[in-house]
Amino acid sequence: MSETPDPVPLDRRRDRIVALVKSCGFMAVEELARRFNVSVQTIRTDLRDLQEQGRVFRRHGLAGPAPDPDNAAYEKREVWNRSGKMAIAAKVAELIPEGCTIAIGTGTTAELAAQHLSSHRNLTVLTNNLHVVMTLQNAPNVTLRLAGGTVRTRDLDIIGADSADFFGGLRADYGIVSVGGMTDDGDLLDFNMDEVRARRALVGCCDHAILMIDEKKVGRKALCRDGHASDFQTVLLNSAPGDALQRALVKARSQIVVVQ
Repeated sequence: MSETPDPVPLDRRRDRIVALVKSCGFMAVEELARRFNVSVQTIRTDLRDLQEQGRVFRRHGLAGPAPDPDNAAYEKREVWNRSGKMAIAAKVAELIPEGCTIAIGTGTTAELAAQHLSSHRNLTVLTNNLHVVMTLQNAPNVTLRLAGGTVRTRDLDIIGADSADFFGGLRADYGIVSVGGMTDDGDLLDFNMDEVRARRALVGCCDHAILMIDEKKVGRKALCRDGHASDFQTVLLNSAPGDALQRALVKARSQIVVVQ
């Protein structure tokens, strides 16, 4: 008969929990309790304290690796799946008619979309993204309106309450946004609540909201969960959606556009 192993000391156990979920991904609380020979309640206490320290992430009885506290640098994100982003951006420009008002959010895909929109005539662009402004500054038939407020110098954008007030006081025919990440079934993720507030306000000001999701965003973790892909009238992807996301989008009557 095998002997029950002694419980691992608290500090060492918590370090090993962090290492284990980094290696294995999300694990059930009961499995962690079994592995470390402690009660489920003890593991829950460990996980609560570890989450407060930013070392793990808890969700629905599971523990997983903590998401990055902030997004990667803009220059790094520019080259991630660039061909997929370019295909999505080109398709966005096809969907946007001339002579309309469009709100454009933050991110590298938004900047690429602005490049493809530069030849549109009689376009008014509302944005909180300085990259979009610089891209369109010499476009002869585009009127630009930029959100006021504090610039996030790392990404050259304006987020939070300033952007929310800007978009909240305007109306656009179309709005295009991307997000920090998306779960396989369509929950939208961003890296902080200021990004969420800006996105929410932009979507709220437009008649037709378009979500741009390149395949590298699917399954990518970020701290803040808000909204779902099915909240958008059109969802553009460069790979086919999974079954759960497909069902949700069909149920919501969202237009699904997959580009290559």
